[in-house]
Amino acid sequence: MMYEKKGRYIVEFPDIPKARQHHVEIDVDARRGNYREVELGFPEDRAVLEAKRCLSCRRCLGCALCWAECKPEAIRFEMEDEVFDLDADAVVVSAGVDRPVERLDRRFGFGTFLNVITDLQLERMLSRSGPSAGLVLRPYDGEIPRSVAFVQSYGSAAPAMHRRALCFGVNEAVLVRQKLADAEIRVYAADLSSFREEFAKDLEKLDGIEIHENHVAKIEATEDQCLRVFFEEDGQTREKTFELVVLLTQPQLSGELKDLSKSLGLSYAYADFLAGNGPGVIRTEKESIGLAAQA
Repeated sequence: MMYEKKGRYIVEFPDIPKARQHHVEIDVDARRGNYREVELGFPEDRAVLEAKRCLSCRRCLGCALCWAECKPEAIRFEMEDEVFDLDADAVVVSAGVDRPVERLDRRFGFGTFLNVITDLQLERMLSRSGPSAGLVLRPYDGEIPRSVAFVQSYGSAAPAMHRRALCFGVNEAVLVRQKLADAEIRVYAADLSSFREEFAKDLEKLDGIEIHENHVAKIEATEDQCLRVFFEEDGQTREKTFELVVLLTQPQLSGELKDLSKSLGLSYAYADFLAGNGPGVIRTEKESIGLAAQA
């Protein structure tokens, strides 16, 4: 059939992860004349590499299920690729940000403590189409947490980027409050003066969400996988235990957007994408190129 013969539908993505790891096996000579286990499992280094692989490699297998399910018949396997050159009077570049978890400091326990998650993981959890169908659960045991801490996981940052991260985190805290009416919810972050001033009226309306301007030094897990959050307050190190911790991650301009801006000859800083108080266009040094402002 067409979809089997057309190699163009077997799409290879450039970001497919490395090949999977294989169990360590004993040599053939060591297997003879005994009942020793042949496969010894993963050593720690291979187990870590395998755990970091994305099992959803997004490779199109050419199965044509999309074609079979497409009611409008918009999928046409016989269509050839075409490259278009368009003349435009103006170009608006829309922002897209990454939140790389590999930059998270080990002292926050991400990847070590199961009940430490990122704001993006919580966003997925809050979605009805997510892994928990919209329920907020502790990954360790599937229980509903009675206390949740939102912790800033990055150091100093550009004001616009810091503002975006805080807005995202506080909005998530509001959604968690709607789902967990009796849970204790706290937000720990630094440099909140401008954020408090800009959103003073909105912050006054927060119900049951405490925002603390504290630097979190580290996070430790207890025997029951609750989490002790150690923070600086009044010159002293204090601690408070939570059942779930959400790390507020640092947004940054994606590599694709950096390449696009370079090809367009723009010299703006990445934080410019995060500026503005609502939808609109930020002007650049190129008269015909603008940036889509972010709220």
